[in-house]
This record gives sequence, structure tokens and C-alpha cells, in this order.
Amino acid sequence: MNYHNVAIARQPIIDNKLSTVAYELLYRRDAQAAEADVYDQVGATAQVITTSLLDLGLHNLVGTGKAFVNFPRGYLINPSGVPLPKEHTVIEVLESAGFDAVLLASLRRWRNAGYSLALDDFVFEPKLAPFVEIADYVKLDILALGKEAFHKQVELLKPFKVKLIAEKVETWEDYHFAKLLDVDYYQGYFFEKPEAISKKASRVNQLTLLQLMAAMMKADDLSIGELEAIVSQDIGLVHKLLRYLNSPMTGLMASVDSLKLAIMLIGVDQLKSITNLLLMSEMTADREVLQMQVLLRAKHAELFAKERGYANEDRYFLAAMLSLIDVCVGVELDSILSELPLPIEFTRSIIERSGRIGHTLDLIEAYEKHRPIKSPTDVQLLADTYTEAVKWVDSFRDAL
Repeated sequence: MNYHNVAIARQPIIDNKLSTVAYELLYRRDAQAAEADVYDQVGATAQVITTSLLDLGLHNLVGTGKAFVNFPRGYLINPSGVPLPKEHTVIEVLESAGFDAVLLASLRRWRNAGYSLALDDFVFEPKLAPFVEIADYVKLDILALGKEAFHKQVELLKPFKVKLIAEKVETWEDYHFAKLLDVDYYQGYFFEKPEAISKKASRVNQLTLLQLMAAMMKADDLSIGELEAIVSQDIGLVHKLLRYLNSPMTGLMASVDSLKLAIMLIGVDQLKSITNLLLMSEMTADREVLQMQVLLRAKHAELFAKERGYANEDRYFLAAMLSLIDVCVGVELDSILSELPLPIEFTRSIIERSGRIGHTLDLIEAYEKHRPIKSPTDVQLLADTYTEAVKWVDSFRDAL
């Protein structure tokens, strides 16, 4: 089946009232992993972002608070940006980022774009003052520094307008010591160990992502129709994009009943960022047989609707594609569709097979499974459009 388990860990950041104000999101290979075990920092960051945005839902992880996300140097100097909501994101600059003029210029761009910045595992020295001046938070590791050096760092940072976070707070003594120094926030095992969260998630075909990224890099004036033609080849990608749109943090006020509208709402720049993240997260795998089955059903429904003269044949393509999403994800169909920003009547047409779309899906499925179909006219039209759909899928396969 075209799904896998994704995992992420989160650890709360606490204020002086012992209320959780944010979570640091941490990479995990799986739900059983106690530590990050990172071999590729860029890939790990990409997986944290894609898992939180496209699979688990950032709002489910942090609520109305902020998400602290570790960014390695490779990401920080990347001009393409990320699709994380600015008001809910704090970019953590790792201690290994290399504090030079290139990084400083990149951080200023992130700051000007509206993101908050945190310097992680930071040790202040005068030459680093420009970095502190553009930061919103500085995280001091009380375990690594020791109490004396921690105290000295707090004093050195007091002239700056930054919030101080004591991290690796593991005992009551650590917490009490930091509190006496008027630290703003706390993080560590004393409050809570990182909590692993996992979920089944749809896979995305890496070849489709590469094709989409190549097309967007090749031409800046790609039409929505051209983007739709590529995205529609992969049900996993469609699912993730719809989940992204349905997040409360995107502020979407309308329901979506076509892939074209979904792409328009996301926008080309965000689509580039999402595609890039999915590629780098290495969460993709080929499932050719199932992919072709999904494409065949979707194209068959679209062509049948077009021949019948039904309006908005792209809705039939999307409905047919989503009718197989439970097979791809391994979760009940109604549960998956409830997570997507679809009109109620559109969802019912897929689950209950109501209306013209539902009737078309019934006919397509009956033809696939060699079930009796009453109308000879329907049988002939289904046969003709099936032949055309097979040709279309074959041409897609050859293009890969």
C-alpha cells in the first residue's frame, strides 16, 4: 500500500507561569526513536516541516502557540523559503551554522520576511553582537555551560532586546537557578521529555516531484493547467496539498472541489517550496502499479464526464482519484476526506455515491470490476473512454 508511518517529536517551552507557550519540533526516524539520530541535517529539517505541515498538521502540534524548528546553514542561506506560517514559526539557528557575513545577511532576509529567530545553544562573544541584535530568542544550555558560565551569559545578554530560554533544564535546582536570574522561558526534561507523535501518511512519487520541480524551474510562466497536469499524476501529492490547504493556519475560507483551484490557492511560490521540501525529506517511494490504477480511474472518469457533456470534468478527475485514497493511505475513506477542504456534497458523492459524480464513479468502478451495467450506451461509452484513458496513462508512463 502506498503509505508509511511518519513521526515527529515535540518538547514544550514553558513560561514563568509554567504555561506552555511553544513547542520545539524534533526529527525522529520513527515513533520508537528516543533521539534524533540525524545523518543529514537538511533532510531532517525538511522531514520535520513536511510532516508537521502536510501530514500531522501544525495546528495539531502547537495549537495557537509557536513552533521552534531547527534550521541548518544549508536551509538558512536558501533563498526559496519555506511554507511555514510566519506568525507561528521560530527559526532556530544551530550553533554549527557558521556565524559569518553570509549567514548574517541571510538571517536578515528571514527576519524581513516576517519570521522570528532563535539562536540555539548560543555562547555570546562581542563579535556575535550583530546576530543577537536581529534575534528574538537566545537559548542557553544550562547543562553544557554549568551554572557559573550560564549566569555570565545571562548578564552579557541583558543589554539586548532578546528573550532568554534556559534549555536542558533537568532538575528543580536548574529551574530555580534560572528563575532567579529572570530567564524568560524554560525547556528540558524537568518539565517534559520530547513526546513522539506518529501517523500513517500518504507517500509521494519522487519522479512526479522531480518532474514538477523541473517544470517550475524551466519556465516561470507555467499555466495553472500545466501544473495541474503534473500534480494530478500523483494521489499522494494531491492529498498532501489538500491537507495543507485545510490547515487553520492557511486561513482558507472556501472549500475546494478541483485540483486547479487548489493550485491557485496555494500559489506557484508555495508549491515550489512544498515540492522542494518533499524532495529533500526523502519521504518518497515509487508504487507504480497503484499509481497507474489511480491515474487510470481518474482519467477514465474525466473522459466519461466530458463525453457525456457534464460541466467541470476536472471535478470528476479529482473525485475518482480521491475514491482510492483509502487504499493508498490505509485509513478509512470518510476519515481521510473529513480532513480535506472539500464541499459536503462533493464528499458525499465520493462516499455515498450520490449525484451525477457519484453515479459516474459507480459506473467507472463497475466497468473496472466487470460488474453488470444496465445501459448498453453506458457500456459502449465506458469502453471507448477507457481505451483513451489507458493511452493517456501509457503516455505518462513512457514520459517517466
